[in-house]
Amino acid sequence: MPFSRLVFALTLFAARDLSLAADDRAGISFFEANIRPLLADHCYDCHSSEKGQSKGGLTLDTRAGWMTGGDSGAAIVPGKPEESLLIKAVRYDDADLAMPPKKQGGKLPAADIARLEQWVAMGAPDPREGAVKKLTGLTPEARAHWAFQPVEKPALPAVQHTEWCRTEVDRFILAKLEAAGLEPSAPAHPDALLRRLFYDLWGLPPTPEQATAFAQQWTAAKNDAQAQDAALERVVDFLLRSPHYGERWGRHWLDTARYSDTRGHVSMGGKYRYEDYRYAYAWTYRDYVIAALNTDKPYDQFIIEQLAADQLPDIQPSDARLAALGFLTVGKKFDNPNDVIDEQIDTTTKAFLGLTVSCARCHDHKFDPIPIADYYSLHGVFASIEERYEKPPLPSSGTGAEAEDYRKKLTDLEQRNREHYYDVVQRLFDILQKQLEARVLLHGWIAAHGHESPQAFEVKKRYGIQHEPEVDFQITLNTRDPVWGPLNALAKLARDQPKQFAKLAPDALKKALAAPDVNPLVANALASLQPQSLDDVAVAYARFITPHLPEMQAVLKSRRAAQPDTPEPAVVQLATSIWPIPPASELATTEQLMASYQQLRLTGKTTRSFLFSDINELRLTHPGAPGAAMAVQDVAKPRDSRVFIRGDEHKPGPVAPRQFLECLSTGQRQPFRKGSGRLELARHIASASNPLTARTAMNRVWMHHLGEGLVPTPDDLGTMSEKPSHPELLDYLSARFAEGGWSLKKLHKLIVLSATYRQDANPHTNRTAARASQTDAGNRLLWHANLRRLDFESIRDSLLLLTGKLDPSIGGQPVNITDEPFSYRRSIYGYVDRLFLSDLPTQFDFADPMQPNSRRISSIVPQQALFFLNNPLVIEVSRRMATRPEIANARTDQEKIVALYRIIFQRHPTSDEIQLTLTFLARATTLPPPKPTTKPTPKKEPARGTTAEKTAPLQNEGTPVPRNPLTPLELLVQALICSNEFVHVN
Repeated sequence: MPFSRLVFALTLFAARDLSLAADDRAGISFFEANIRPLLADHCYDCHSSEKGQSKGGLTLDTRAGWMTGGDSGAAIVPGKPEESLLIKAVRYDDADLAMPPKKQGGKLPAADIARLEQWVAMGAPDPREGAVKKLTGLTPEARAHWAFQPVEKPALPAVQHTEWCRTEVDRFILAKLEAAGLEPSAPAHPDALLRRLFYDLWGLPPTPEQATAFAQQWTAAKNDAQAQDAALERVVDFLLRSPHYGERWGRHWLDTARYSDTRGHVSMGGKYRYEDYRYAYAWTYRDYVIAALNTDKPYDQFIIEQLAADQLPDIQPSDARLAALGFLTVGKKFDNPNDVIDEQIDTTTKAFLGLTVSCARCHDHKFDPIPIADYYSLHGVFASIEERYEKPPLPSSGTGAEAEDYRKKLTDLEQRNREHYYDVVQRLFDILQKQLEARVLLHGWIAAHGHESPQAFEVKKRYGIQHEPEVDFQITLNTRDPVWGPLNALAKLARDQPKQFAKLAPDALKKALAAPDVNPLVANALASLQPQSLDDVAVAYARFITPHLPEMQAVLKSRRAAQPDTPEPAVVQLATSIWPIPPASELATTEQLMASYQQLRLTGKTTRSFLFSDINELRLTHPGAPGAAMAVQDVAKPRDSRVFIRGDEHKPGPVAPRQFLECLSTGQRQPFRKGSGRLELARHIASASNPLTARTAMNRVWMHHLGEGLVPTPDDLGTMSEKPSHPELLDYLSARFAEGGWSLKKLHKLIVLSATYRQDANPHTNRTAARASQTDAGNRLLWHANLRRLDFESIRDSLLLLTGKLDPSIGGQPVNITDEPFSYRRSIYGYVDRLFLSDLPTQFDFADPMQPNSRRISSIVPQQALFFLNNPLVIEVSRRMATRPEIANARTDQEKIVALYRIIFQRHPTSDEIQLTLTFLARATTLPPPKPTTKPTPKKEPARGTTAEKTAPLQNEGTPVPRNPLTPLELLVQALICSNEFVHVN
């Protein structure tokens, strides 16, 4: 290029750049002077990467932020204010989009809005650099989180003191201790170790006989480590074989599965409005869990059955495995079905995966790599199932006489309920028959304008009738209904085009009557009608129905008597067009009655007059009642869900295919194809390649044995959790769990036979305690065992064992475990009321059944001490302990004291303890006798049909505990039970 032309070209470019630069400088100056301060003052609190806030997924502190936009798309379209969401928001054009919200100052001044509009019209010049910083967990860092990586079985680490190790577990613990310059503690005393094993695996203490037998074996194996290992292993095998193992570890799982015997929600509308507040069959799920653990059901199969037992290829109609589906149905119920689905998603993902997927209901998960679309992928799965009315029956445990008595009582209640159904329909029929023209006319105007409209009010005033919702709301509003469709179609016309009604009605009526399924009586009566108003149509209906009223009554009577219909089919259809009138043969069961009653729009008073609560209580409490599975089934047409924008079901977004979570999937995800997709979901969760399932399970097992999980948050292994104290050990246990056939019992043995588990809980016995208390005060490295407080069930069950009246039977209906008269069944069989949980278990840190709670807190509050001082159960234990043969037959007070220590603490008392206890007895003998206490005040029965009655706890049969004063020996028993040693495990 000639030099002169080059200079000319450069001059042109320079001139253009100078012009553009001038425009840019003006725009940036406008932004800096007017827009940046405005955004900082009014927007950054909710939409700033620096402040970690991105409401609606939107950040406004960078240019890239508003360009990328949030859940609703780009916030600004440069040069086009009218198309920019930001401008619509500050103008308050959309109430749901209005920004800033009223609680943060409300609508901006008009001058500020004008500046924003001008800025956008200028092309939204913005000098702020920086990429959009994701304020969700959808980041590479989150995806690289340790819990989402494949489980790889590590090699056993090298340690110096291999002689200390008893199982592979110890190598991992010792390696960490040696690296920190620490040593493990000495082994616990054999008495303490046995007590620890019994409580861990049974939730009960050993008997004096069991403690003595173990002590003898341990003493015989003195200085022989292998012989002691063998003695310990025999005890562990014995404990794992016992059905008490399933009761103990079943309770742990029930905490995770948020088990309860009630809905936790008194107002139940919709499909299940007639079902009782109490679940009649939740206990069958509890029994399934206990049985599954006792038989060491492989954990992967345990998962699959709880999500999709009904879809297994070898399942039978009354298969006991169907009870596993209670996992999906024993949760809290809500009026909004989307809340029920959210509860199921939350429980499923926390229980099996240790993930809080429900946090993605309204937006991408803030911490874990779970987009909102993944939440709605699971939403589609659970939206495609429904609870079954007809619950699969399970074998009955009642005797022949009990079963027969149950059948008689159930038959009587169902017969009375059925008769009451026909009585209600007859009453409503009588109201309609006496005021037919007025009610039909009222329905027309209700269909057109609603029951509170002036037109509806005018009809009621003209005919002098009162609003009867059970009649007025019962006639369908469907424009395709064979009987009422024509009237409803013309009501719609009267609403939409009232001034053109007379002109358009004939054609509209002709079209409605041309439908192929219109009732012939309706077609004949209205064929020549030329209505001038909606009143003309309603009057015509009333006139042609009136002659058929006796025949319609005959249909009700014949069906009530289970006899064939005598009128022609058109009249039968007319008779059943308002209220369903199935024949008695189709109302044989309670579930059939419920299904029919759902079609009746009845008031609360009428609804409560039915006997469903009585039937439910009979099923729940009668000893001859068979169990049934709280099963689910797929809906007829399973479907994918749409993403709800910001969790609002009224703002549907894109469809989310039913599929597994992206962060746990490898390769291209495949949508679920079989029905709802539950079975496919379950198999993904239970897969050995899933990195979270085994880790979550093993972390909980470790927690229940050692007092603290390798990860302290057992229901959340996501990015907000701490890193495992021993990550290699967690992966070793997880890999061994999966490759060992998913056997929990094998892992129990591996852990409890370890030297780690056997350590003493007293940190002061450790030679490196001074250094350890500085470097590892929380004992995360496990340089000593953790002293643990017994949970509520272990405390109560131990008290029952001390009375000698503990009921060893396994399974069955729930009982009241807190109120007199007392039940002597184990605490796992206690009735759990989700909404009105008894004070006693709450005071002892019982798990909240509102949500999954794999880890209970452990607190010490005054109410616990008051329980041991005043509760009638403790008083009864004190009395019965004093009468046990080994105490009553003891020759001296010292022998009695020794026997008491062996029974209560499973050890011999020290000489100081004997002396102190003898002094206690001597002083108690000199005390003046206390005054007899009053008899227990009987509880007042709640009024029938009230919420208090529906939610009242179950009552046991029996007599209250006598209130006589305690003897000195009985006072001693109570004092020992009140001690810390009774409620703690070394």
